[in-house]
Amino acid sequence: MRIVSGTAGGLQLKVPKGHKIRPTADQVREAIFNIVTSRFALEGIAILDLFAGTGALGIEALSRGARSAVFVDASPDAQRLILENLALTNFRRHGRLIRAYANKGIRVVEEQGLCFGGVFLDPPYDEGWVDKVLRLLARSSVLEPKAWVVVEHSQHETGAETYPPLLLTDRRRYGTTWVSFYQRHAEEVA
Repeated sequence: MRIVSGTAGGLQLKVPKGHKIRPTADQVREAIFNIVTSRFALEGIAILDLFAGTGALGIEALSRGARSAVFVDASPDAQRLILENLALTNFRRHGRLIRAYANKGIRVVEEQGLCFGGVFLDPPYDEGWVDKVLRLLARSSVLEPKAWVVVEHSQHETGAETYPPLLLTDRRRYGTTWVSFYQRHAEEVA
């Protein structure tokens, strides 16, 4: 697994042994970033990487110009990989690790008053996390006004088309992996 592009482009990341952590394939990550960089802001924004695994999505964003990234994962194996990969890519000072499940991680950054221009959500497939976390994000104060959310999921857990103020803008299929793109839109004034 390697960083596809940017200042750390071509560097090989450390990967997990076994099947506890499912890293995003290079081809899927490249497709995600082609869409993100063509439609949304990435340069200079803060990234929230939920169920971060190896940290590859957040680190790819840092490599392509994101200002900072907060990585959230409850797995000790994932936490170790994230820290090793941040050190390997020289992004340690731009990354922060929160050792928690996504729902608690969102509460932590919310309590700290942090806001993000982009969010990656790559939970374990078919465990009910997609809908639960999208609802939490939509109700939280952690999303900047035009923030985007990229969700990697299975065909069985696609999520709704809207979580006001988050609206689905695109959904793509890459083999058995599906990727949904949401963007925060202005809330209507009554």
